[in-house]
Amino acid sequence: MSELLPWQAAIWASLMARARADRLPHALLFSGLQGVGKQQLARRLAAGLLCESPQADGGPCGHCHACGMLAAGSHPDFRWVAPEEEGKAIAVDVIRGVSEFFAFTSQRGGRQVVIVHAAEAMNRHAANSLLKTLEEPTPGALLILISSRPSQLLPTIRSRCQQVDFPLPPADAAVAWLGEHLPAEADSQALLALAEGAPLAALKLHEEGGLTARLALMQAWAGLLQGQGEPTAVAAEWQRWGLARGLPWLMGWVADLIRLKSGAGEAAISNRDLAAQLQMLAERLDLRALYAFLDQLTEYRRQTGSNLNELLALEDLMIAWRRCAVRP
Repeated sequence: MSELLPWQAAIWASLMARARADRLPHALLFSGLQGVGKQQLARRLAAGLLCESPQADGGPCGHCHACGMLAAGSHPDFRWVAPEEEGKAIAVDVIRGVSEFFAFTSQRGGRQVVIVHAAEAMNRHAANSLLKTLEEPTPGALLILISSRPSQLLPTIRSRCQQVDFPLPPADAAVAWLGEHLPAEADSQALLALAEGAPLAALKLHEEGGLTARLALMQAWAGLLQGQGEPTAVAAEWQRWGLARGLPWLMGWVADLIRLKSGAGEAAISNRDLAAQLQMLAERLDLRALYAFLDQLTEYRRQTGSNLNELLALEDLMIAWRRCAVRP
């Protein structure tokens, strides 16, 4: 996808102004919540810089030989780096390949561009290898790091990149965009809330049946308090969605339970479509245990993207959740 998303116009204009003035740095760090369009803009920037006949706004023409090679994945001056699987680390040999790529001059006489997606997934050796590349930049080369958790990058890496922040778009703009990309019967607002305001994440959730799955996961999760099911089995159900997406749902539910348990009404909670289920759960839970469980969720979320064993983490969480119930 190389289209410019509506909420990215100001970021794009700023980058293009710097490119025209030959003031683009050798390294950029695109940071923001997953699903706000960092990857899309990075690809568009690479395509525009490598294009032989860019559009007036700096975007790629989509028709020249360079654009054709880029679309086919065969452009000699472009590299895309990402974990082989979601949740896996980027190995040092892959990053060494980036250094070797930059060691050669451009084959087409222009820029060289490398995009590292989920840069926080680099293991320690890979991060140190990238640092050497950043310390000795190649003229005409551009390295774009994409991260939804930039705090997990080495401070020395962050300090050598110019950071470009991708804020959440205004809710009305996000809902309008989703309305153009979802069927009429889809609940854009519910999907957007579930995706923490990130439109592309909301679109992906719809494509994967996220709202239906969320309700099923809630029922399985709630059932643990009633002695239904085993934590290991419920954890296996949650594993399909992964910690990165599942933890925000759990944290949102627990935060709502704390509000309800503290005397707030249903109007104060975020998951209003689950108000009845949450109210029933609140009556069975200990407030102090809920706060402790929320702390545990927060710590696991901090560790997502590392070499954490997600199934074991989910099993631990489901066991801890069952212990939150008020004992008779």
